[in-house]
Amino acid sequence: MGEMICVCREIDKNTGEIAVYPIKAEVTDHLLFCLGLRQKANPELKYFVTLAENYDANEETILKQLRREQITDRLLAVLNLVQL
Repeated sequence: MGEMICVCREIDKNTGEIAVYPIKAEVTDHLLFCLGLRQKANPELKYFVTLAENYDANEETILKQLRREQITDRLLAVLNLVQL
């Protein structure tokens, strides 16, 4: 299995603006566990994981598509992303 990368999707509670950015940290079981807990406590946060090579090859598309108001399972499948 290749290197992985996490991506955060954050909705501003006040403005509704959606920010999407990669998490600059090594993806470990501990990180995935912590991010999973964090998104449960903060509904405005969603975390996704994908292979680093997929992210590198499709970064612009992934960031643009995750800024959409609605994120469907089909969209995640097309982008090769898994939501935590």
